[in-house]
Amino acid sequence: MAKVDTLPAILVPLMSAPSIRLDRCAVCGRPRPLNQHHIVRRGAGRLYRFGGEVEKPTITLCGFGNHLRDADGHPYCHGLAHANMLHFRWVPRDAVGGGFGRYQREEGGDGGHIEYLLLDEPASYAAALEMDGWRPLRRWRA
Repeated sequence: MAKVDTLPAILVPLMSAPSIRLDRCAVCGRPRPLNQHHIVRRGAGRLYRFGGEVEKPTITLCGFGNHLRDADGHPYCHGLAHANMLHFRWVPRDAVGGGFGRYQREEGGDGGHIEYLLLDEPASYAAALEMDGWRPLRRWRA
């Protein structure tokens, strides 16, 4: 069977993002509980490069997939992402000028950085991409 790309075009740029694994949430810095979140949902489709399937990038976020808040009412970033209130995008280095960002894909990508958008209300990814307020991830140090 032929290897056919089934990933929607709007998600293809995100596949250039690296996986980010940290000892704290990449968005808010909370040290626990932590989970790896697929930036591109696992069921979104497939993308092939150089004859192989491209792995979907992940990012360390606090909380659990379906839990929006902890017992004290503080938001969990993982739950916000699953509720379409936290979105991510990949900004290639050449799109921002001056070489901002230091992440590169092992496959030889051009580098760039991941940005996030935190919303008060759920929105589709397409709608989020049209909004202002995107911020680069913080550089957390262990």
